[in-house]
Order: sequence, then structure tokens, then C-alpha cells
Amino acid sequence: KTISKYFKVDTSEVFENLGKDKKQNSRDTSKIKNGGFNMFDNMLDLEKYQLVGKQVTNPMATRSVGGWAMMFLLFSLAGASRSLFEEKQSGVMLRLLSSPVTRTQILWSKYLYNMSVGIIQLVVLFLGGMLLFKIDVLSNFGNLFLLIIASSIACTAFGMFLASFTKTSAQANGLGTLLILTMSAVGGSWFPVSMMPETIQFFSKFTITYWSIEGFQAVLWRGSGFIEILPYLGMLLGIGILVNIISYFNFRRGNIFQN
Repeated sequence: KTISKYFKVDTSEVFENLGKDKKQNSRDTSKIKNGGFNMFDNMLDLEKYQLVGKQVTNPMATRSVGGWAMMFLLFSLAGASRSLFEEKQSGVMLRLLSSPVTRTQILWSKYLYNMSVGIIQLVVLFLGGMLLFKIDVLSNFGNLFLLIIASSIACTAFGMFLASFTKTSAQANGLGTLLILTMSAVGGSWFPVSMMPETIQFFSKFTITYWSIEGFQAVLWRGSGFIEILPYLGMLLGIGILVNIISYFNFRRGNIFQN
């Protein structure tokens, strides 16, 4: 009816011109009345072409899996690093200090444990994305795993940084939530950085999430090799080393080991 009103044609003639027989016409006409048929599907031949990267089964999931994985990882590792305050309050830290281990060894054990948890979490999330959303993870898994390790190192350093700068678990929780949500929004965890203003795009390069997400997209979307992902690995490892050095000196002059 709408087509006849505005274009002054009979819908039955349109169906006949499209090669529909009478039986098919009756079914399609009923579908039009029920809102279940789109006539333009038979008039237009639409083809999709992917201009960037390799052909992926689920582009939306491939784009977003790295962003959500990084946000979850930051929250979990920040919470794990806050356990230093709980160990101090429960007396575990005092027992550790009375044993033949140094403070540096205590921090390294905590760091390596949290980093291992981060690696396992990211691997599980990406494998879950492969099973649920058909994301191509295995074809370039070696380079993806290198980025997972580098991202875990940087995120664990961020968690230790929070624990070294704050005095209580509540302070670490509040500051950590603010910083993680800010990095997630600015760094591309929620939507592509290219959609943001140029000023935000500039500051996004100072976040862990930006370099991790860009690296994940290079591997999963563009099929990049080891040489191509070196800038992302270098930035993540550089951030991790720098933040670890700052955290170490803060721990030395802080009160986390004091009674």
C-alpha cells in the first residue's frame, strides 16, 4: 500500500516483474502485511567488502574482545595487588618478614604470581571468544601469546603501583577504579580510539589499554607477524619496567612492610 501510494504502481506487478509466481506472490504479500518481508532485498544485490585486515568471521567480537579483556584484567590484578594490605592486617606479612626472605623477594613473588594469573585469564578469555564468537585465535596464537605476556606484565605493574602509592586497601580500591575506568574509556576498551577527538587520541597513547588493544587488533584482525608487533611489545614492556621501578622505590620508603 505504501509503495502504491507514493510511487503509483501496483505491488502485484512489481512481484511479477521480479519473476515471482502467483503462489509466491500470495505468500510474500502476506509477509508484507505482517511486516516480515523486505521487497528491496529482491531489488538490490548488496555485497560486503572488508577494506582493512583479513576476512574475519565476527568483526565486532574480534574488535571488542581485546578491550573488554584488558579492562577485566586490570580490575582483577589491581584487586590481587591490594591483598598486600590484607596480608599486613592479618599478620601474614609479619610472619614473612620474620622468615629468611627479603622484602624484594616478597614483592617479586607477589608480582610473578599476579602476572601468571593475568596470563591465564587472558588466554581463557580469548579461547572463550574463539568458542563462543568464532574469533580466529589459533592461526596467529604465537604472536598473540607474546602480547598477552607483555600486557600481563604492564597490568601487574599497574597493580603494584597502586599498592605502593596508597596506604589502605580502600584508597587503592577507589583510586584503582577511577584510573581503570579512565584508561578503559580513553584507551579504546569501550569504542575505537579513531572515533574520539584528536586530543583524546593523543592522551590515549599514554595508557596500557591502548597499546594492548592495538596489538591484539594487529594480530587478530590484520594477521601481523612478530616484526610488526614489536612496537606494541616494546611499549608494553617499557611501561611495565618503568612502573615497576617507581613502585619498587615507593615500597622501600612506604609503610606496607611496617608494623
